[in-house]
Amino acid sequence: MTRAFVIRPFGTKIDSVGKEINFERVHQVLIDPALKEAQFEGGTTGEIVESGNIRVDMFALILEADLVVCDITVQNANVFYELGIRHALRKKRTVLIKGTPAKDSPPFDLLTDRYLAYAIDDPAAAKGLLTETITAAMKSERPTDSPIFQMLPSLLEADPSRIKIVPLDFREEVSRAQKSKSIGWLRLLSEEVRGRRFQWEGLKLIATAQWDLKDYAGAFDSWEALREIYPKDIEANLALANIYERQFRKARRPEVFDASEHAISRVLENSLTSPKQRAEALALKGRNQKTLWRLEFHDSMTVEERRKTAMNRALIRSYEAYQEAFFEDLNHFYPGLNSLQMGTILLDLTGEDVWYDAFDSDHEADNYREKLRKDISSLRSLIQMSVEVGLRRMDEGDPERIWAKISKADMLFLIDPKRESRVIGAYLDAIPKDKPFAWDAARGQLELFAKLGVQSDLAKKVITEIDERFTDREVSKKGKPVHLLLFAGHRVDAPGRSDSRFPLDREDRARALIYEAVNGLLDVEQAVIGLTSAAPGTDILAHEICAELGLTSTICLPMPSDTFARFAFQNLDAWRTRYLDLLKDHDVLVLSDREGLPRWLDSSDVDSWERGNQWVMKMALTSGADRITLIALWDGKEAGDAPGGTAHMVRLAEEAGKVHIHRIDANLLMR
Repeated sequence: MTRAFVIRPFGTKIDSVGKEINFERVHQVLIDPALKEAQFEGGTTGEIVESGNIRVDMFALILEADLVVCDITVQNANVFYELGIRHALRKKRTVLIKGTPAKDSPPFDLLTDRYLAYAIDDPAAAKGLLTETITAAMKSERPTDSPIFQMLPSLLEADPSRIKIVPLDFREEVSRAQKSKSIGWLRLLSEEVRGRRFQWEGLKLIATAQWDLKDYAGAFDSWEALREIYPKDIEANLALANIYERQFRKARRPEVFDASEHAISRVLENSLTSPKQRAEALALKGRNQKTLWRLEFHDSMTVEERRKTAMNRALIRSYEAYQEAFFEDLNHFYPGLNSLQMGTILLDLTGEDVWYDAFDSDHEADNYREKLRKDISSLRSLIQMSVEVGLRRMDEGDPERIWAKISKADMLFLIDPKRESRVIGAYLDAIPKDKPFAWDAARGQLELFAKLGVQSDLAKKVITEIDERFTDREVSKKGKPVHLLLFAGHRVDAPGRSDSRFPLDREDRARALIYEAVNGLLDVEQAVIGLTSAAPGTDILAHEICAELGLTSTICLPMPSDTFARFAFQNLDAWRTRYLDLLKDHDVLVLSDREGLPRWLDSSDVDSWERGNQWVMKMALTSGADRITLIALWDGKEAGDAPGGTAHMVRLAEEAGKVHIHRIDANLLMR
């Protein structure tokens, strides 16, 4: 969601002739309703409640806000100070409002600026007009509404994404979610960060983590949310160009391919794009053309048919885009290697009769072939050096080093094909036996050479040799369909509870009911796994029953295990012991790294227990399970003792739309 910041006086102020103006009322009946109508979140300096330097937080809010509304009705020093900061940092989307009648005039520097007038005695009457003004400001193509940028048009605008103002504990939570490989956790964070003052930089962190976990749908949503507000954002457009290309390979819809090309164009047309980013954009353009090119001969049956179909303009465009990307940044050797690979194929196909058909004249075709030979000769030495330099700069622990070593092997394949043992040895050295995914990536390009009859004998020998290294790898088979069981239910009654719901002496009855439900869902054709918290009562019984039935279950805690134990067990010592025993032999996921909410959510209205339920549900929905069932030991009451109870989990399951709900009537415990 887009975020606004409001600069205004607080309380009741008096203008220069003694007229009282209640700015709290102006905010309540005019500014806040108009922002909500325009679908904004945000507030004023008054919302800063975190400990620390209030000025730092204020500067961050003013800088990051997608829109600022500033009330200049009276001559308030703080208001004009904050407005000056905004005008100095951001070019656009600052809306001025002024109450009338009021005696105070704006400072000289603002006299020519347009502002929206509202009646001091009836500010609510201007709500519709302010909503329209805010909406228009977001869509406006005006270069700037800042007097500073109007007078200094060459001044560069501050880029919020380059200023690291994301809370450390938020970064740490994103990192924990990524290390846990929890797609659902990251999607929860993607929703929660929206509306926070650091939402855009936060979304970039999340989207990058989602990409690393191959959650392309989640990354797409996160990047698109950012680009909707900042259409020219370089990182967002580079990421989306990549994602759209992947979608095109699956769906083969022209509009998806066009979306990728448009995203690339936005990067190349942006004056703030660095050489490295231009190189990346041009490399993506080369990959797009390579994708189109490969689709053209995908269904060809023989080498001859593939070679004939492969000699086309898309191949030339791909080669040239990769080459341009490499020359943009010679340290970026990946597009250079791709240009050499495509150029090698292209040069090999110049012997085909169809070579001339890709050009407007035979003379043009002959000239291009000669230029191609010279360029490839130069590329070989340049790229070889670039790869070597890149490897020297990388530490042994650098995760990119494995790909650089594979690139070195790919180079040897291209420039030294007669030294077969040397080439094969380079691939053996580059690809660890425990990294089959690395070989899968390298194998694809070698298969392409083999299919097109380009150094095909060597390509086949490399494939055969390296494949043998992974012969002991487990054959990839589709496993059993996964049935994921979620559990929710009442806790055992605390001592002295007046309205008994789960008496301690009814544990055996509860166990029997849960066992019966789980056992009834078992199917030899399905792999059944469990996912739930570990509160005394239903949760612990569920984990114990899963273990009894030979099922794997994961413990999901909304806060650290010792903190959770202090809240959940109190004087239930026997249940605490069972909980500690479960922790020893179960995988445990922990949401917050402290009691309650993480600090970055402190000022929100989020409940920590409800957040825990949402987290578990998100993980279930993104688990890839073929079937999800919630087993709920529930008395059916919509309101529980506290937030985040069984009723809340049942509602989440109902809202998800694809979770089966198996209710166990908790009233049976009392009979």
